[in-house]
Amino acid sequence: MWRTTQAATRLARVARQSRFNSQKADEPNLSPKEGEQHGNVHFRLTPNAHPLGKAKKEWNNPTQNHVWEAEELEQKLTMEAAKPVHKQPKGIMDRIVWWAVRTCYHGFNFITGYNKADPTTKSIVYRLLILESIAGCPGMVAAGVRHFRSLRRMKRDGGWIHTLLEEAENERMHLLVFMNMFTPGMITRGVVIAMQYLLVAILLSIYVVRPQIVHRFVGYLEETAVTTYLSVLKQLEDPNSQVHKEWSELPAPEIAITYWRLDKDAKFIDVVKQIAADEMHHRDVNHEFADMQQTDFNPNVHSHISDADKAATTRISRDSKTYGPTD
Repeated sequence: MWRTTQAATRLARVARQSRFNSQKADEPNLSPKEGEQHGNVHFRLTPNAHPLGKAKKEWNNPTQNHVWEAEELEQKLTMEAAKPVHKQPKGIMDRIVWWAVRTCYHGFNFITGYNKADPTTKSIVYRLLILESIAGCPGMVAAGVRHFRSLRRMKRDGGWIHTLLEEAENERMHLLVFMNMFTPGMITRGVVIAMQYLLVAILLSIYVVRPQIVHRFVGYLEETAVTTYLSVLKQLEDPNSQVHKEWSELPAPEIAITYWRLDKDAKFIDVVKQIAADEMHHRDVNHEFADMQQTDFNPNVHSHISDADKAATTRISRDSKTYGPTD
């Protein structure tokens, strides 16, 4: 019985193959162009998109970040250029942190060959990638510590976690924007990995014992970041600089246009202005946190609510233009 069934299966397979061969022999030998006209050309031979191909990806920010309006952005940049903000160290610990940040700043300049008067675009790229990969660590570490402490004590956090997570996400978005514009080499990636492991371990150890030190460190770190971005802006606006010659017409990446809701024809200089304002905000917030008690209520919570309302309004407006009115 089993042998009879196996033989029948082989005969059916041979019959199907014979019918296929006969049909293939009857088909005309068409060129790709002729075949396309008849609708039976292979998809690899036609310029048309594959019917199962993926549509172009469009990124939409799922979180609510602050978007600096043109007027407040210009005001912040003008005031900072006229008189840079610097938090004077008060005690011995502030002085140690300030000294450590400035030592790292000048050491990093020396290692990367960064010339503040007329830097090369290569040195700036390396600087931005390293800076943003480091700046995204403290906020997440601090938010994590406060999150677990809130769970252990079964008490509210006072709104700090939201601001700290927003800071970490904002810094990560800065890095993603630059990653969409510049490609880091293996050395840069290696430095980022090593710095992240080292920095997270140090920050975590300190934040558990004395959080104010970490917030002061971030405040001073952001002061150097503001200095860097204002310097880049100055170079972009100087027609005689190397940066202006290579980057003045550089378009803003799509992810930056969506994140800060910029114009479709926005340039790289518009992105740098938004990032500089972000860093000024992080600087001020962390210096403020360093002066507060850990049980104080976060005075910046209202800004997150305002940003969320603006983001919701923007999405409703965008969807109504795309899909029409909902009523």
